[in-house]
Amino acid sequence: MKYIAVVECVSSGILYVDEIISRGFKPLIVNVYMSEFTEDLVHYREMVAQRYADRVEYIDEGPDFEAFVARLKKYDIAAVFPGSEYGVRLADRMNRVLGLRGNDDRTTHYRCNKAGMYEALGKAGIRRIESAHVYAEDDIRKFWKENDLDRCVMKYAESAATVGLKICSNVEDAVEHYKVMKSSRTYKGELDADILIQEYIGGTEYIVDTLSCDGRHMLTDVWVYSKIRSEDGTLAYDYSRLVKDLEPGHNEMIKYAYAVLDAVGMKWGLCHSEIKVDSKGPVLIETNARPIGLAMTHAYLDEILGYHLTDLAIESYFHPFSFDRMMHKPYSPRKYALMKLMIVPEDFKGSFLPTFVISNMVRSARELLFFGLDGISDYKRTVDLETSPLTIKMANSDYGELMKDYELIHLIESNYFHLFYTLGEKVEGCELETDLSMILKQVDPVRKTLIVKDDGQYVAKNGKVERMTDWQIFDGVIFAECGETTAEERYRHMYKSMHDVREGGLCVVVPEACKNLKSGSVVTEFIMCLAGFQIIAPFNDSVGFIIGLKK
Repeated sequence: MKYIAVVECVSSGILYVDEIISRGFKPLIVNVYMSEFTEDLVHYREMVAQRYADRVEYIDEGPDFEAFVARLKKYDIAAVFPGSEYGVRLADRMNRVLGLRGNDDRTTHYRCNKAGMYEALGKAGIRRIESAHVYAEDDIRKFWKENDLDRCVMKYAESAATVGLKICSNVEDAVEHYKVMKSSRTYKGELDADILIQEYIGGTEYIVDTLSCDGRHMLTDVWVYSKIRSEDGTLAYDYSRLVKDLEPGHNEMIKYAYAVLDAVGMKWGLCHSEIKVDSKGPVLIETNARPIGLAMTHAYLDEILGYHLTDLAIESYFHPFSFDRMMHKPYSPRKYALMKLMIVPEDFKGSFLPTFVISNMVRSARELLFFGLDGISDYKRTVDLETSPLTIKMANSDYGELMKDYELIHLIESNYFHLFYTLGEKVEGCELETDLSMILKQVDPVRKTLIVKDDGQYVAKNGKVERMTDWQIFDGVIFAECGETTAEERYRHMYKSMHDVREGGLCVVVPEACKNLKSGSVVTEFIMCLAGFQIIAPFNDSVGFIIGLKK
């Protein structure tokens, strides 16, 4: 049996496993040796073990590398791929000792360590961010003065997900954050890690994902980041949006990315590069010799790109001649896509169950990536990618519809975040006082209207009201549920009743249905919008009613 090894199968690296099995190989999952493990890493290892059971084999690196190599050589390994940032260094070493195609492990630090990347760019004569290692507070003051800074960036030399990163607006702020970083853990769970100070670069930040084959490079996908900087200088990711149509200046950025890959010695495999573009052009933030993160799936990548990246990586590794065909195929994603990363505005305790319900109503939503815990838990304010507990992955053929869905989610997140979580409390019931017959008289009696009450659903047409016995499409709906329930159930019932209304139909929600919901009228209006309704301004005699028109 021939094996393909995946080193630290985390996030999107899990995609390799299905590819390997489909090609007739046996996956060999390699667990990197670490003195301490992060919760995320333990979670992913457990998830892979549960998902694939006996369809994969495992091997631990352990503290003795030579002993690990001896155990490794018992397997007939055809290829080795890093499955995440954790696995890049070991994958390079494994390829060398096994005599396989791969990147030179003598230059691994150019691809893993930010200071090493900037060193490589300097040797290649490519634009780079001015940076320096910080070993003491005086190093910060010296760098600040020599570079005449008005802002700087403090970050770990080896990390991910912007963990520890902060934009500092004065030198004393940088010194204070340095002290915090010295006593904090990196993304990999390391203490007392190397720290960098950098000049701050403005502009727009992009992700340029590439595939390399024997030193040649091709573009696989481009994303643009939107980040929100808080008052304390921390950066929270707002969204990552797929660049479907290249714009002026993007060619220069992509060519720069290829030059970076040459400079850092990227010969084989997938690479994930973060690049900023300002008035001077593109400049590297960091490059990562592994697949894109955010736990991509085959289904999502196939829908938006028409291919998935790990498939291309394996294909080009075993059949380099096919790389020419892939490399010269025009970049043309199938759909517009956006990944909304949830920003928690402040520490809170609760369950994200309402977010799951609301996101399922979003027309562009495809997948939900949740990093939190089931049930009621404590969540911290979002200060980096790692503290964003949830990502909504969206896709749409219509750019306007995609952005409209994003803006609605962002509006809830910014102004009504409490609608996204619950403490599991019940919504108290109340008596229905609204005269539904008066509403029906104002609606064309010939039209077929759905009436939703606590005791069931009814159909009103031609002056008759009968209990609904089968599924139908309606000309309008009156929503009058007001009994005790949970917020999530009320949301679901509202949305379903609105969903079954044809274009041009009316929806009337009576005041009692919103009375005991948190921000009841507002959340009802959000659900109306998600169901495709245009909210109608209240009439003078309709105070308390919420009315919408199906577009």
